[in-house]
Amino acid sequence: MTKATSNILVRVVVPVVVVVAILITVKSCSSGGNAPEQAKGTTSTVLKDLTPEELKALGVEGDTAQDTLRTIAGNFRTVRERLDSLDGENKKLREENKQLRQTGSNVDGQISQAVNTVRNEEEQKRSQLTARITDLDAQLARMMEQMQDSGGTAKPGNAGQPAGGAGSDIPVGFGYDDSNTAGSSTAQPGADGMLWVEPRDGIATDANGRPVGGSNTNNATGFSFATSFGEAAGDTKAAATAVVQKASEAVDESAEPVYTLPENSTLIGSRAMTALLGRVPIDGKVTDPYPFKVLIGKDNLTANGIELPDVQGAIISGTATGDWTLSCVRGSLTSVTFVFTDGTVRTLSSAGGQQRSQGNGESAGQGGQGSQNGSIGWISDENGIPCISGDRKSNASTYLPTIGLLAAASAAGDAVSENQNTSQTNGYGGVTSTLTGDAGQAVLGKALSGGMKETVDWVKARYGQTFDAIYVPPGQKLAVHITRQLAIDYEEKGRRVKYDFSLAGNGTGMD
Repeated sequence: MTKATSNILVRVVVPVVVVVAILITVKSCSSGGNAPEQAKGTTSTVLKDLTPEELKALGVEGDTAQDTLRTIAGNFRTVRERLDSLDGENKKLREENKQLRQTGSNVDGQISQAVNTVRNEEEQKRSQLTARITDLDAQLARMMEQMQDSGGTAKPGNAGQPAGGAGSDIPVGFGYDDSNTAGSSTAQPGADGMLWVEPRDGIATDANGRPVGGSNTNNATGFSFATSFGEAAGDTKAAATAVVQKASEAVDESAEPVYTLPENSTLIGSRAMTALLGRVPIDGKVTDPYPFKVLIGKDNLTANGIELPDVQGAIISGTATGDWTLSCVRGSLTSVTFVFTDGTVRTLSSAGGQQRSQGNGESAGQGGQGSQNGSIGWISDENGIPCISGDRKSNASTYLPTIGLLAAASAAGDAVSENQNTSQTNGYGGVTSTLTGDAGQAVLGKALSGGMKETVDWVKARYGQTFDAIYVPPGQKLAVHITRQLAIDYEEKGRRVKYDFSLAGNGTGMD
């Protein structure tokens, strides 16, 4: 609230003016014909009684009596006007204070009204909740009375519906339906004709999926069913494994051991029947490696200097990979085929060799590098270098320039098209492109760019990727290194290259 203040000059001037006026009036009344002289004398006397500071404050310092009187009268008039102005301002301030008090009282009233509204809403909600709870308690009490009166079987109540049945507020499965109440021998259909039957193979579970049983069946919220039949599936798998094992044992019993290529055997004097073409790995992987074949030579050494000349002529196959840095080919052996003199064939692959090794009491995890990568051995040149030198073959010299030229042509088309447009930054921070040049040039640039991009995609789809490989011509002399024990057995009932078989009668052949 604004507080009214007064000027210090008013406090000093008003008393002085009042005193001077009183003195002048008294002197005028007491003196008759000598009024002017007495007034002049009185004024002089009054001025003499004033201090220099008061005369300076009144603005009559050095003036005559008449000037002083005029000055005092003018100052008095000014003071009265000032007092009137202050009185008006005080009235305005009082009115403003009154309005502010009214506004404050209105705000307090609004706050009180809002608080009362919230309280009324809370009371209403509380009353509704209390009514619902009371209703539910009454329904529960009715159902309990019905169950007690019927000896455990729910009967229709006031609503004409059984507890937990059709039309009831309690869902099926909470222990209040006819099928779960004690004393009911058979399930009865509900009013809608639907009969609820619990699954016999279902396991009652709670909300967390844990099985419940016994007295906790009322807490069940669902069922879980068997997804696998472990014992039956295990028996079937065991039976199949037994059949395969018996068949393998029957073959093994009919086989007679003839040769054994132990681990770390070296078959020197071998020769490559095919060319060695090893693709260079890309990101550590070789896509579709090329196979090769090696014909075993006669100088075949095992440990302690024992020779196996009878395995001469066996054929070993494998796959090759290239090394671009060393410009050589590495070979991994996957299978070996041996043919006896009567034509019986014996083939051992990497998986078969592993099975034979296990059958002969050897560990399948042994065998060094060959056991780890699923091969039965590796190859080297005559000097024992495990990477055979060859020539580099690559299509990068044609593929990369082709792709580069096509990409340059596509970029040129984009540049021609963009040169016909003008780009501006709009007020939203985006870029607006407007055609300001030749429309024909823009269309030509777009067509050229699109055609080049399609050509690039076609070339990439046909070439696939750059092809890098190392090539070794056929007939290269090699040494074969065995990393897994190979059991070369003779099977009496094994397959042969040729059988003594002839058709009865003379055939005339095909027309």
